[in-house]
Amino acid sequence: MMGGITVEVKNLSRSYRRADRTIEVLRNLTTTLSSGSFTVLTGPSGAGKSTLLHLLGTLDRPTEGTILYDGRSFLDSSDRDLAAFRNARIGFIFQFHHLLPEFSALENVLMPTWIAGGKKEAVERARQLLTEVGLEQRLGHKPSELSGGEQQRVAVARALIMEPALLLADEPTGNLDSHTSLEVFSLLRMLSGKLSMTCLVATHNEVLARMAERHLAMDDGQIVSDSGG
Repeated sequence: MMGGITVEVKNLSRSYRRADRTIEVLRNLTTTLSSGSFTVLTGPSGAGKSTLLHLLGTLDRPTEGTILYDGRSFLDSSDRDLAAFRNARIGFIFQFHHLLPEFSALENVLMPTWIAGGKKEAVERARQLLTEVGLEQRLGHKPSELSGGEQQRVAVARALIMEPALLLADEPTGNLDSHTSLEVFSLLRMLSGKLSMTCLVATHNEVLARMAERHLAMDDGQIVSDSGG
Protein backbone atom coordinates (compact mmCIF):
# COMPACT_ATOMS: atom_id res chain seq x y z
CA MET A 1 0.00 0.00 0.00
CA MET A 2 2.17 2.82 -1.31
CA GLY A 3 1.57 6.45 -0.44
CA GLY A 4 1.52 8.47 2.73
CA ILE A 5 -1.15 9.35 5.23
CA THR A 6 -2.09 12.68 6.83
CA VAL A 7 -1.83 12.58 10.61
CA GLU A 8 -3.66 15.25 12.60
CA VAL A 9 -2.86 15.59 16.29
CA LYS A 10 -5.25 17.71 18.34
CA ASN A 11 -4.81 18.74 21.99
CA LEU A 12 -2.90 15.55 22.76
CA SER A 13 -2.03 14.89 26.38
CA ARG A 14 -0.49 11.89 28.11
CA SER A 15 -0.02 11.60 31.84
CA TYR A 16 0.95 8.76 34.17
CA ARG A 17 0.18 8.10 37.79
CA ARG A 18 3.25 7.45 39.91
CA ALA A 19 2.56 6.74 43.56
CA ASP A 20 0.61 9.78 44.77
CA ARG A 21 1.36 12.16 41.91
CA THR A 22 0.57 12.65 38.23
CA ILE A 23 3.37 13.07 35.72
CA GLU A 24 2.41 14.99 32.57
CA VAL A 25 4.53 13.86 29.64
CA LEU A 26 2.57 15.51 26.81
CA ARG A 27 0.48 18.64 27.29
CA ASN A 28 -2.16 19.78 24.76
CA LEU A 29 0.07 19.08 21.78
CA THR A 30 -1.33 19.96 18.37
CA THR A 31 0.34 19.45 14.98
CA THR A 32 -0.23 17.93 11.55
CA LEU A 33 2.00 15.67 9.46
CA SER A 34 1.08 16.07 5.82
CA SER A 35 0.87 13.03 3.58
CA GLY A 36 4.29 12.20 2.15
CA SER A 37 6.16 14.67 4.38
CA PHE A 38 9.55 14.04 6.01
CA THR A 39 9.81 15.59 9.48
CA VAL A 40 12.52 15.48 12.14
CA LEU A 41 11.62 15.81 15.83
CA THR A 42 14.22 17.01 18.33
CA GLY A 43 14.27 17.88 22.01
CA PRO A 44 16.09 17.04 25.25
CA SER A 45 15.66 13.71 26.98
CA GLY A 46 12.32 13.68 28.79
CA ALA A 47 10.73 16.17 26.36
CA GLY A 48 8.15 13.59 25.28
CA LYS A 49 9.47 12.57 21.86
CA SER A 50 9.24 8.82 22.39
CA THR A 51 5.83 9.13 24.04
CA LEU A 52 4.54 11.06 21.04
CA LEU A 53 5.87 8.44 18.63
CA HIS A 54 4.31 5.63 20.67
CA LEU A 55 0.95 7.41 20.57
CA LEU A 56 1.19 8.10 16.83
CA GLY A 57 2.12 4.47 16.31
CA THR A 58 -0.93 3.29 18.32
CA LEU A 59 1.35 1.52 20.81
CA ASP A 60 -0.25 3.64 23.56
CA ARG A 61 -3.42 5.66 23.98
CA PRO A 62 -3.56 9.33 25.02
CA THR A 63 -5.06 10.59 28.25
CA GLU A 64 -6.82 13.33 26.30
CA GLY A 65 -6.98 14.57 22.71
CA THR A 66 -7.36 12.94 19.31
CA ILE A 67 -5.20 11.51 16.53
CA LEU A 68 -6.71 11.32 13.05
CA TYR A 69 -5.26 9.23 10.22
CA ASP A 70 -6.68 10.60 6.96
CA GLY A 71 -9.54 11.92 9.06
CA ARG A 72 -10.24 8.70 10.93
CA SER A 73 -9.70 8.03 14.62
CA PHE A 74 -8.72 4.60 15.90
CA LEU A 75 -8.66 5.46 19.60
CA ASP A 76 -11.91 3.63 20.30
CA SER A 77 -10.87 0.54 18.32
CA SER A 78 -10.24 -2.77 20.04
CA ASP A 79 -6.64 -3.78 20.72
CA ARG A 80 -6.97 -6.42 18.00
CA ASP A 81 -8.20 -3.96 15.36
CA LEU A 82 -5.55 -1.47 16.43
CA ALA A 83 -2.83 -4.11 16.04
CA ALA A 84 -4.10 -4.96 12.55
CA PHE A 85 -4.06 -1.28 11.53
CA ARG A 86 -0.60 -0.83 13.01
CA ASN A 87 0.89 -3.85 11.23
CA ALA A 88 -0.65 -2.86 7.88
CA ARG A 89 -0.10 0.90 7.85
CA ILE A 90 2.69 1.85 10.28
CA GLY A 91 6.40 1.02 10.18
CA PHE A 92 8.72 1.39 13.18
CA ILE A 93 12.47 1.84 13.48
CA PHE A 94 14.02 2.07 16.94
CA GLN A 95 17.41 3.00 18.36
CA PHE A 96 17.97 -0.66 19.17
CA HIS A 97 17.27 -2.60 15.99
CA HIS A 98 15.57 -5.53 17.79
CA LEU A 99 16.59 -8.08 15.18
CA LEU A 100 16.05 -11.72 16.08
CA PRO A 101 19.55 -13.22 16.43
CA GLU A 102 18.69 -16.72 15.20
CA PHE A 103 17.23 -15.47 11.91
CA SER A 104 18.99 -14.20 8.79
CA ALA A 105 18.70 -10.65 7.47
CA LEU A 106 16.13 -11.82 4.92
CA GLU A 107 14.09 -13.69 7.54
CA ASN A 108 14.13 -10.69 9.90
CA VAL A 109 12.78 -8.47 7.14
CA LEU A 110 10.05 -11.02 6.37
CA MET A 111 8.89 -11.26 10.01
CA PRO A 112 6.01 -8.71 9.74
CA THR A 113 4.65 -10.52 6.68
CA TRP A 114 4.69 -13.83 8.54
CA ILE A 115 2.74 -12.22 11.38
CA ALA A 116 0.19 -10.97 8.83
CA GLY A 117 -0.24 -14.39 7.27
CA GLY A 118 2.58 -14.36 4.75
CA LYS A 119 2.56 -13.97 0.99
CA LYS A 120 4.89 -15.64 -1.50
CA GLU A 121 5.64 -12.35 -3.24
CA ALA A 122 6.91 -10.93 0.07
CA VAL A 123 10.21 -12.81 -0.35
CA GLU A 124 10.98 -10.97 -3.57
CA ARG A 125 9.92 -7.69 -1.96
CA ALA A 126 12.26 -8.36 0.99
CA ARG A 127 15.16 -9.13 -1.38
CA GLN A 128 14.46 -5.92 -3.26
CA LEU A 129 14.40 -3.84 -0.07
CA LEU A 130 17.65 -5.33 1.20
CA THR A 131 19.20 -4.54 -2.17
CA GLU A 132 17.94 -0.95 -1.95
CA VAL A 133 19.57 -0.51 1.47
CA GLY A 134 22.84 -1.95 0.12
CA LEU A 135 22.71 -5.42 1.65
CA GLU A 136 22.20 -7.61 -1.41
CA GLN A 137 25.32 -9.58 -0.39
CA ARG A 138 24.12 -10.05 3.20
CA LEU A 139 20.74 -11.76 2.77
CA GLY A 140 21.75 -14.94 4.59
CA HIS A 141 23.83 -13.30 7.29
CA LYS A 142 22.63 -13.30 10.89
CA PRO A 143 22.73 -10.10 12.97
CA SER A 144 25.95 -11.16 14.74
CA GLU A 145 27.64 -11.24 11.33
CA LEU A 146 26.60 -7.68 10.47
CA SER A 147 27.99 -4.30 11.55
CA GLY A 148 25.85 -1.89 13.58
CA GLY A 149 25.05 0.14 10.49
CA GLU A 150 24.15 -2.99 8.53
CA GLN A 151 21.86 -4.19 11.31
CA GLN A 152 20.04 -0.85 11.30
CA ARG A 153 19.65 -1.10 7.51
CA VAL A 154 17.98 -4.48 8.01
CA ALA A 155 15.66 -2.79 10.52
CA VAL A 156 14.85 -0.12 7.92
CA ALA A 157 13.99 -2.80 5.34
CA ARG A 158 11.86 -4.64 7.91
CA ALA A 159 9.94 -1.44 8.67
CA LEU A 160 9.17 -1.01 4.96
CA ILE A 161 8.19 -4.58 4.04
CA MET A 162 4.47 -3.98 4.64
CA GLU A 163 4.64 -0.78 2.56
CA PRO A 164 3.50 1.46 5.44
CA ALA A 165 1.78 4.80 4.99
CA LEU A 166 3.45 6.14 8.15
CA LEU A 167 7.07 5.50 9.16
CA LEU A 168 8.11 6.35 12.72
CA ALA A 169 11.80 6.28 13.68
CA ASP A 170 12.86 6.79 17.31
CA GLU A 171 16.57 7.69 17.52
CA PRO A 172 17.41 5.36 14.59
CA THR A 173 21.02 6.59 14.49
CA GLY A 174 21.53 6.87 18.26
CA ASN A 175 23.96 3.93 18.44
CA LEU A 176 25.86 4.70 15.23
CA ASP A 177 28.96 6.77 14.51
CA SER A 178 28.55 10.10 12.73
CA HIS A 179 29.39 8.78 9.26
CA THR A 180 27.04 5.79 9.52
CA SER A 181 24.35 8.01 11.08
CA LEU A 182 24.45 10.26 8.03
CA GLU A 183 24.24 7.24 5.72
CA VAL A 184 21.22 5.75 7.50
CA PHE A 185 19.46 9.12 7.77
CA SER A 186 20.03 9.85 4.08
CA LEU A 187 18.73 6.38 3.27
CA LEU A 188 15.55 7.03 5.26
CA ARG A 189 15.01 10.37 3.55
CA MET A 190 15.56 8.84 0.11
CA LEU A 191 13.24 5.88 0.68
CA SER A 192 10.58 8.09 2.26
CA GLY A 193 10.53 10.26 -0.85
CA LYS A 194 10.63 7.32 -3.24
CA LEU A 195 7.72 5.56 -1.52
CA SER A 196 5.79 8.80 -0.73
CA MET A 197 5.52 7.81 2.93
CA THR A 198 4.77 10.15 5.79
CA CYS A 199 7.91 9.97 7.94
CA LEU A 200 8.69 11.27 11.44
CA VAL A 201 12.21 10.81 12.81
CA ALA A 202 13.06 11.61 16.44
CA THR A 203 16.73 12.40 17.02
CA HIS A 204 19.14 14.31 19.25
CA ASN A 205 21.33 15.00 16.22
CA GLU A 206 20.91 18.66 15.28
CA VAL A 207 23.04 18.21 12.14
CA LEU A 208 20.54 15.67 10.82
CA ALA A 209 17.64 17.88 11.88
CA ARG A 210 18.90 20.70 9.65
CA MET A 211 18.78 18.34 6.67
CA ALA A 212 15.04 17.70 6.99
CA GLU A 213 12.36 19.56 5.07
CA ARG A 214 10.57 20.19 8.37
CA HIS A 215 11.94 20.39 11.91
CA LEU A 216 9.77 20.18 15.03
CA ALA A 217 11.40 20.90 18.40
CA MET A 218 9.85 19.66 21.65
CA ASP A 219 10.36 20.61 25.27
CA ASP A 220 8.38 19.83 28.37
CA GLY A 221 5.71 17.90 26.51
CA GLN A 222 4.96 20.56 23.92
CA ILE A 223 6.16 21.62 20.46
CA VAL A 224 8.13 24.82 20.96
CA SER A 225 9.17 25.47 17.36
CA ASP A 226 8.14 24.38 13.87
CA SER A 227 10.40 25.29 10.96
CA GLY A 228 10.24 24.36 7.31
CA GLY A 229 7.50 22.27 5.76
